[in-house]
Amino acid sequence: MAGMKMPVKYVVEMFCDRIAASKNYNKEKYTDGDALAYFHASKEHYIIHAETKDLLEKLLVMLKDMGEEKTFQYVRREVLKRGYEVL
Repeated sequence: MAGMKMPVKYVVEMFCDRIAASKNYNKEKYTDGDALAYFHASKEHYIIHAETKDLLEKLLVMLKDMGEEKTFQYVRREVLKRGYEVL
C-alpha cells in the first residue's frame, strides 16, 4: 500500500511541523538532527508515496547537515519553485 503523492507545499509544511514538534518536545536539548532521527525511527509505519518520503527525508537530512537557515533558504529558492524536480 502506498499513499498519494503530496503537493510540495504540504511536504514543506510537514517538514516545518516536524521541526516545530522536535523543538517543542526536546526544548533546550533540541538539535537539527532530532526531526530526522524521529523520522528514521518511525518511517516504517508511514503510508507515504515514495517521492513524498524522499523529498521529506532530503530536507530533514539537509537540516541536520546544513542547519535551519540554509535549509529554509533552499526550500524557498528551490523546492517551492521546482518541486519534486529537486530529487
